[in-house]
Amino acid sequence: MDIVLVANSPGELTSLVKPIAEKFRSRSPDSRITLFLTPCQYSSGREVEFAKKNLQVNEVISSEEYKKWVLGGTLPRDIKFGALGAVLFLGGDLLHATLIAKKLGFPAYAYLAGRHIGWVGFYEKFFIPDHVAYDLFAKQDIPDEKLQIVGDLMVDSVKGLEKAEARQKWHLDPARPTLALMPGSRDWEIKHMLPLYEKIVKLLKGKIKDLQTMVIVAPFTSVTEIEKHARGHLFDVYAPLESATAADLALTIPGTNTAHLALLGVPEVMIFPLDDPKVIPLEGLLHYLGIVPLFGGLVKRAVAYAVNKNTKFFALPNIKADRMIIPEFRGRIKPVRVAQLIEGLLRDPDRLYRMSRELLVSLGAPGAADHITEVMLNEALSAPA
Repeated sequence: MDIVLVANSPGELTSLVKPIAEKFRSRSPDSRITLFLTPCQYSSGREVEFAKKNLQVNEVISSEEYKKWVLGGTLPRDIKFGALGAVLFLGGDLLHATLIAKKLGFPAYAYLAGRHIGWVGFYEKFFIPDHVAYDLFAKQDIPDEKLQIVGDLMVDSVKGLEKAEARQKWHLDPARPTLALMPGSRDWEIKHMLPLYEKIVKLLKGKIKDLQTMVIVAPFTSVTEIEKHARGHLFDVYAPLESATAADLALTIPGTNTAHLALLGVPEVMIFPLDDPKVIPLEGLLHYLGIVPLFGGLVKRAVAYAVNKNTKFFALPNIKADRMIIPEFRGRIKPVRVAQLIEGLLRDPDRLYRMSRELLVSLGAPGAADHITEVMLNEALSAPA
C-alpha cells in the first residue's frame, strides 16, 4: 500500500516523521512511503536533503512540487499511486493533507498535540497525545470515535549516547562542568542566538574557569554555518544532538529542542529573546502582514508582546507538566541574569539530578508510533475494496 506522510518544518521531520516512517517500514516493509513537504515559513530550506538522507521514505515531494501537483500539474519522476493507501498529517496546515487525501482517494488521519481542528469530516481519526488534548478537542464537538489517545510521538524520536560515551567521543573532561548550547536549525535563529550565547558564555567563563562548552549542531545546518556567526572562539566542541548527553546542563531556545533534551534527561534552561521581534516568523495572514515594510515590524512587536503575555509556558516539558520544570527567560534577555542562574545550577548537582529525573518522565512513555501505524494499517487493509 501507499503510506503518505504530510509535514513541513524541521522539528516535525525529526520528532514526528522519523519515528513514524521507521515504524511503518518495520511493520509494512513492502509499502511505499511518500513524504509531502508543504509550504512553511519556518522552513530551513534543507528539508528535502535531510529527508532523503535520514528518513526511511521512498519518495520526497518538495513544497514546490506539491504546489504544482495540487494545482493540476504532474508529480516528478512519474510517481503513480495505487488504489490502496492512507494519508497521515504530521504538521503544517490540515488543509494540505485534506487536499492530498482527496486527490489520491485515500483515507486521511492526523496526529495533533493541541490546536483547533478543522476539516473534521475529511479525517477518519485524530491521534492525540494525552487527556489534556482530548479535553481540548472534545470541547470543539469532535466526535468521540474520531479521537484516539496514543501518547506523545516525540518520545519515540530521540536516542542519545551514554554520558560517558559522549564525553569520551568529544574528549570532554568528566571532572569539568560542561554546558551545551542549542542555537536552533534555521539561519535566522543561529544568526540571532550565537552572539547572545557568546555573551553568556564569556560571563560564565569569568566565574567558572574550567567550564567546557559544546554547541549542538542541528541536522539542518552545519558546523561551517554556525562558525561564521561565532566570533569569540568560546565554544570547545560542535556535536550532534545524540551527544548532548555529555553536558551537565543545556541552554536552548523554545521548540522541539526542549523536548529532545528532556527525552535525553539533560537539564536545561530555555531563553526566548523578544527584543528583536522582526526576526521571528509568523503564521498565516500575520506572516504576510509582518513582511510589509515599516508596518510589519509593528505587527510583529505587538504579536510577540501578546503571545508572551498570554502564554503560560513555552518549553514543551513545562507545557506538558503544566508547571515549571525548567527555568524560562522570556522577553528582553539580560545575559548577566542567565549566566548567574546557569552558574548556580552548575554548582548544584543535586538540583540538576532532580531536574533530569523530572524531564525523563515529563513527556510520557514511548509507543505512539506503534499505536498509530497499527490502527492505520489495520483499517486500510480491512476496508472494503
